[in-house]
Amino acid sequence: MKKLTLIALSALMLMGACKKSDDIDKIFEGRTWYIVRGTIQGRPISGDNLKQFYQNDNAYQIRFGKESLQGTLSSGVSFSGTWKADGKKQTMELILLNISGSASELDNAIFNTLRKTISYKGDENQIELRADDQNFIGFNSTRTKESNY
Repeated sequence: MKKLTLIALSALMLMGACKKSDDIDKIFEGRTWYIVRGTIQGRPISGDNLKQFYQNDNAYQIRFGKESLQGTLSSGVSFSGTWKADGKKQTMELILLNISGSASELDNAIFNTLRKTISYKGDENQIELRADDQNFIGFNSTRTKESNY
């Protein structure tokens, strides 16, 4: 009986020690995410560049479908592609097509960072798509105005 109890307790501890997997569908699928922050080449996006995220409700966003994605950077600049993520390892890959429209320097920097995404962290309220330790783009699930940021 003691042996059976010991085996049962060991099994419970092992199950508790296993990392739970994120619900990828809940976090990404069918959701629109709005860019609110980022760091590119080790420097935070700030000043007038940051203000651009709040000037147009239809700009600086990304929408995830089941396997596809569509994004808008500044007005008239868009991109599309496919994505896949692993909820247990929090890895992510975005396969992006070229930007359409006249992209600014900020648009290109964000696009190139997203294109190099290797991981994500976050939940259904906010996420960061990370290319590496010095490059990430942060998103909120709701559009906020700069004055509330």
